[in-house]
Order: sequence, then C-alpha cells, then structure tokens
Amino acid sequence: MPSSKSRQSPFDTQNERGVDRLLQIEAVYDKVPVGLCYLNRDGVFVTVNDQLSRMLGITSDHAIGRSIDDIVPDHAALLRISLAAALEARIVPDHELERSGETFMLSAAPVTNDLGEVVGISVAYTNITNMKAMSERLAQIEQRTAYALESAGQWIWDMNIATNRVWRSPQYRALLGLDPASPDTENVAWDIVHADDKAHVIQAFEDVVSGRKQHFEAVYRVPRGGGGEAWILSRGKIVEYGPDGSPLRLLATSVDISSQKLIEEQLSSTVQLRLELEQKLLEANRKLKKLSESDHLTNLPNRRKFGRLLKREYERANDLEQPLALLMIDIDHFKAYNDLYGHMAGDRCLVQVGRVLNRIIREGTGVVARFGGEEFAALLPAATIDDATEVAKTILDSVANLQLDHEGTQAGKTSVSIGISVLDRINPATLGGPDELLNLADRALYEAKRAGRGRLSMWGSFAAD
Repeated sequence: MPSSKSRQSPFDTQNERGVDRLLQIEAVYDKVPVGLCYLNRDGVFVTVNDQLSRMLGITSDHAIGRSIDDIVPDHAALLRISLAAALEARIVPDHELERSGETFMLSAAPVTNDLGEVVGISVAYTNITNMKAMSERLAQIEQRTAYALESAGQWIWDMNIATNRVWRSPQYRALLGLDPASPDTENVAWDIVHADDKAHVIQAFEDVVSGRKQHFEAVYRVPRGGGGEAWILSRGKIVEYGPDGSPLRLLATSVDISSQKLIEEQLSSTVQLRLELEQKLLEANRKLKKLSESDHLTNLPNRRKFGRLLKREYERANDLEQPLALLMIDIDHFKAYNDLYGHMAGDRCLVQVGRVLNRIIREGTGVVARFGGEEFAALLPAATIDDATEVAKTILDSVANLQLDHEGTQAGKTSVSIGISVLDRINPATLGGPDELLNLADRALYEAKRAGRGRLSMWGSFAAD
C-alpha cells in the first residue's frame, strides 16, 4: 500500500514542485541524446552530462572546474565565440564541428542569475552525422533536420497522465515569445497544439500509453506569442508507472523545428524546379539533336543522319538476311536552274522535290535524306531490285508531274536522275559494307546522268526507262 506521500502529485506545493522539477531536469540532463554542459563566464566547465562525456571522450570529473582550452582545445575558439556573444547580449551563433569522423552541432544559450546577469552559457552538442545523409522517409528527415538546427531554446515538459495536466519548463516561454514574467502554471495536455494536428498527436500519445510503442514522438504546430505558428518536434517516454503497471507520467523534450520545415519546403521547391529544368534541358537537347540531324531547308534528315541510318539498316539486313535498296537522286541541271531563276527559286525547287520524295519513300516505310546540294539519298529496307525500280520510276513520274519550268533543259521541265544499288544474297559485290553500297548507287547515278539524265540506272549499268 503506497504511502500518502508517494501518492502526492508534483503539483501539490510550490517547494515540492521546485524539487521535483530539479530532479526532472537533472534526470533528463543525463538521459537526453544530446551532449550538454554549462560553462561559466570564464570558459570553465561547471557541469557535463554523460552524453557529452561519451561524445568528447572525457569524464565529467576530469572536465568540471577546468578551462575549455584544456579539455577541448580543438574547438575552444568556437565556444569562446558563443560565450562572448552571450556576455555582449548578442545573438549566440550555432557552430558545426567535425570531430573524429563525426559532425556535431554546437548550440548555446546564455544563462543568467537572479539579477539577470549573464553568468555563463548552456551548450548542447548534437551529433548530426546521420543528418548529412538523405532519408526516404519523412520521419527520418524531420529527425535529421531537427538535430541540424536544434537550439538551446528546447524545453522539458512533464505530463501527469491521470490528471491530463502538463508542466513546461521556462524555455517554453522564451522560445515561443511568451511573457517570461507570467507565473508557472500546469496546463491541460495538448491545449497548445494546432487543431489540425491534434488528432495525430493524441494518437501518438495513446500508442505509447497503451504500450504499442516505447517512445512518444510527434510533430505539430503551436501558436507564437507575437503571432504566427511554430513547428514543434516532441519526443519522450513513460518514466513512472503505478503499482498496477498503469502509466503515470510522460517526460519529454520539445524543440522548435520551424527552420527545418522551411528548409524542407525550400528543398522540395528546389527539387521540383530542378526536375522542371531537367525536363526543359531534355527537350532542348532533343531539339538540338534534331537540328543537328536535319536539313534546315527541307526538314529532311541530313547526310550525317543518313550515314547512321545506312549503317544500322545495313547491319539489320545482313542479320536478318533481307534485301536493302539504296537510291541516289539528283536534280538535273540544278546549277543552271539557279543561274536562270535565282537561288530563292532553287530553294523552292529543292523543297518541292524533297516533299515528293518524302511522300513516296515514307509510304514504303523507307527514309529519304538531303545528301548535299541538289542530291538526295533514300533507303528502302527489305526492298528487292524490282521494288527499288518501281519506287524509282514513281519518283521520276512524280517529279515530272510537278511541271517545274526549267529552260536550261531540252524538255523545258525539271527532272531527276536516279542511281540504285541493292544488297541481297545473290549480289556478293554489294557485301563489302554500307560505304560500298553507297558508292555503287553513286556510280549508278553517274551512269544515269551520262546516259542523258531524267532516268534511272542500276549498279553503274544503264537501265532503260
């Protein structure tokens, strides 16, 4: 049967409450996963918690009463910067420290006596090594960012589960900009939590009270004294149980992670912007590639693109043992056409002929390119000699049907000459490679032009119309 004293609430009397709070603070001081110490205004260690002893590889007995220059010479200068800022009533900066392969965030806050004089600083060493790595889960991101920007403005709170009342340490008021002169009060649990966040905070509390989880952890918003809201991260555990095993007290710490939340939003915005820029870059690269492989006048593939297509189709035809036809097409007496009608008219002639060729060749699943000047080249995959001949005849007729005047020719109309080469299993002469197939078509074109133009030729041997 517990005594009446053991059943007393820590809220019964002011003295008992002060003693209890001191015990609470001392207990948390040693158990929080943050290295903590108190330095007087001369830079001498007054207190060192267990976590900091482990972090720095020192003992509290060895450090207490000694100067920071003796105990932590590698970063004593950083601590003195923080101490000087506190003594001069300036903002105390945070510092990042690399030590023994690990990264620590040094956060400090001034400590004052009853007269309001700064007598030293409270320093928190937070190991933020793991926060350097990105995490896929939001909870991990919140934890890392909380450690990264954690400050000495964190507060301790103690919840009496039976009465649903909470005591909060004075840092709570300083952090949220509340009146520090207001008397301490025991508040209703979750009374400061934003309405939209209250449900999941209570759920986290119920998870730890029921035993489903060992630790309480929640992120939520609370109002600031000067207006606006602060994002808060709270972590804690059950520290006292009744005789029947029921939880009596939840002890936790809270820290303002508003800066981290802002960083997350900025990071998310930056990632989105980067994705958009990458997409634009891909589009620009596609356009540049198309421009580099296209003829600017006819919009047909250029000679560079045709060379790649020829190599690909040649290898494919060999692998599948299929035929492949190549046509070289030249506009007859084109120099004379330019001399007679001007280069603008010559450009229009090239565009018109290119359109005719593209329409005919694409119908047969082939490809046509502007090879250079007034020359065009076409590939006809799986086309036999007969197939290529039929396509070439269609081209001759279609160009003639354009009825483009050309007084520099005997017929008075624009015409083309065509050379044909075909890769197939019965033509070993064409098996020397794609360049040889191209050369054969070029030689055939030469034969067609020498034979009078406006006609087609096969492998350098004149073929009648």
